[in-house]
Amino acid sequence: ANMGGSSSKPAAPAEGGGCPVMKKKPEEQSDSLCPVKYKNPNVYNVYGQKLDPSNMMPAAAQQMPSPGQKEALPTNRVVSGIAKGGTDSTWVYPSEQMFYNSLKRKGKGSDVKEEDVSMMVAIHNNMNERTWRDLLEWEKLHCATCGDPRLLRFVGMPDDLSPKARLRMLTGQAAPFDRHDWVVDRCGTEVRYIIDYYHDTSMPAGTEAPRQHDLAAKTQIWVDVRPALDSPQALMDRVRMTFMGMVGQQPQAPPDWPTQMPEARGELGPAGGGKAKEWTKAQKAFVDKLSRLDTECSKPMEALAKCNGEEECAKAAMARDLCVAQVHCPKVATAFIAALSSGKGMEGAYEKLLKCGADLAEESNKLFPGQK
Repeated sequence: ANMGGSSSKPAAPAEGGGCPVMKKKPEEQSDSLCPVKYKNPNVYNVYGQKLDPSNMMPAAAQQMPSPGQKEALPTNRVVSGIAKGGTDSTWVYPSEQMFYNSLKRKGKGSDVKEEDVSMMVAIHNNMNERTWRDLLEWEKLHCATCGDPRLLRFVGMPDDLSPKARLRMLTGQAAPFDRHDWVVDRCGTEVRYIIDYYHDTSMPAGTEAPRQHDLAAKTQIWVDVRPALDSPQALMDRVRMTFMGMVGQQPQAPPDWPTQMPEARGELGPAGGGKAKEWTKAQKAFVDKLSRLDTECSKPMEALAKCNGEEECAKAAMARDLCVAQVHCPKVATAFIAALSSGKGMEGAYEKLLKCGADLAEESNKLFPGQK
């Protein structure tokens, strides 16, 4: 699952007839005389981008076109029906552009065409909504003590098979194509769920993009959701759910639990992002320049990401800045190399080199406003 941000829709409080909500207790003040070690609330990746600590993705939505991209993609985002931990709102899905960028960043987008992304995003969003509904079936076992379970954070683990998936494979069944671990805030208690996603060609296949909240969508995807065996309570829940399935029962909860979901209000629109406006000539030229930077500056970029120590990283940063200048402002790059050779005017030449990079960022902001 690839979600980020949150919507501004407040969650409806439970009515008197619903399950009571276990209120979180205020943190007690420590009597220790030792000062608390400061921890900066901001987290950054190797490119200096602030990360959202709930999923370790850049906090600023990455909406710029990817190097090598041929067509514009929609940048609008869709509100999910998944309650977001730590807020009174829901998670927001990535736009088609963000989804495409994520595939490229993970090295999975080489064979993906821009016209395919709309269907991929629709399936992705629908799959996550179904996952959340299946997860809530387990949470119903605790509706008497928590009326508002929320997804706190998540992580994709496609290369880490779960024990259950390994066992299925030993019996000759197919491996899952993806795995997620979701951590749910059960009114103050963090509970980890394991989700395996399987292709099932025996299921009917649809020809149109699934609607976001259509739980019966024909996507040929089977979702296996269960609590991780991290506690005795999780084991008890698995035993209870297995027994209830054997006798034909399902967990029960009041109709207003946990909160009214979007499909109950008739919000069943498509999950895609519509049609994007075509690029201007200047925008197309800039994307082509990004492609050159991606190709010609890949080695210094990689060296900067892997450097160790102040001196090594300073050299790597200078090599990166020089490469960017050779593509974006070659005269400045030539002047810097000359200053480097002669040993004269180095400081001024490097300042111009840095300004070249700043000018590139400024041009990006002008051509693609609001798409950082």
